[in-house]
Amino acid sequence: MPASEQKRLALRNRLIEVLGEEEAEVLMESLPPFDWHRLATKDDIFVLKDDVEALKKDVEALKGDVGALKKDVEALKGDVEASEQRLRTEMNAGFTNIRTEMDGKFAKIDAEFTRFRGEMALQLAKQTRTMVFTMLGLSLPTWGAILAVGLG
Repeated sequence: MPASEQKRLALRNRLIEVLGEEEAEVLMESLPPFDWHRLATKDDIFVLKDDVEALKKDVEALKGDVGALKKDVEALKGDVEASEQRLRTEMNAGFTNIRTEMDGKFAKIDAEFTRFRGEMALQLAKQTRTMVFTMLGLSLPTWGAILAVGLG
């Protein structure tokens, strides 16, 4: 634990009393204002240097891995784009088939409606003829009786 400024000042004053001012200054200047165990040694620096070198190698390896991953991602991107294009082509072909089928079915429905309209028109014409002849059949005897009564 580092000495506080008060303790350092007290030590300096005591050294001046015992050794004198100049010797006390020389001694105080040789004492760092922090713990000795916090000073880095050459061995500490060499260990750190080795750690930094190892980290550099790791970073270079990671750069290579990232480069390989980029290539893989680009390849996958190309595969996805090709798959997407195939899917679009298949979907377009499927939709074209559906449209063709629907056009055919709608054409059949239109033909059926046209046939049905023709049948309805024919049946309506038959019904109209039947009603006209029935009315004539009913009105002729009535007119004949009216004319017979009126003439006679």
